[in-house]
Amino acid sequence: MSDGPWKSLPLRRHWKQFAKRVEIRAFSAEEVIEALDAALLKEARELPFKAIMRILAPNGQGTLFSPDLAGAIEALRQEHPGSKTAQTFLDYMSQQDASTSSGRDLVESAVADTLRECLHDNSRSTKEHYLRKTWLPWSRVSRRFTEACRAVDVQGLASRIVDDSGSPAPARSPVKRDGLDEGPQL
Repeated sequence: MSDGPWKSLPLRRHWKQFAKRVEIRAFSAEEVIEALDAALLKEARELPFKAIMRILAPNGQGTLFSPDLAGAIEALRQEHPGSKTAQTFLDYMSQQDASTSSGRDLVESAVADTLRECLHDNSRSTKEHYLRKTWLPWSRVSRRFTEACRAVDVQGLASRIVDDSGSPAPARSPVKRDGLDEGPQL
């Protein structure tokens, strides 16, 4: 007997936790969304947005002259060669027009786009895995999965990640209820 298809899911541990909470009906919708928020925050740890913020606004001040953003992005690509999330973020940063808005807005927009793409990629991988490897019908899991993906506030997460200090919000794991009196919500 299997412990669940999330055990063999070829994704990182935080995405497995999200898939587990989606599948097990004892977890409420809020707990599923909490696990999705935690997974996205953990993915955001790889983003080199602090370096981009330093280039766009050194010493916390705006710059009078346009910085060489393209050169800095290419240098950052060399520093993060194995991270798909960081490479996606740098792709979105290279598509931004630095003359239209502030540095913080540019970075926040790129972070939000990166998180959306990360959510889409991991959702697709999870769906394919469930369709291939499990005896559970996807339709049973699909409704909770899509509800959680729609309910997550990606723009709000991006805003939290790129706060005024430039430090990412701590990625906390979802609350684990393992005590006798800490069962599912009734």
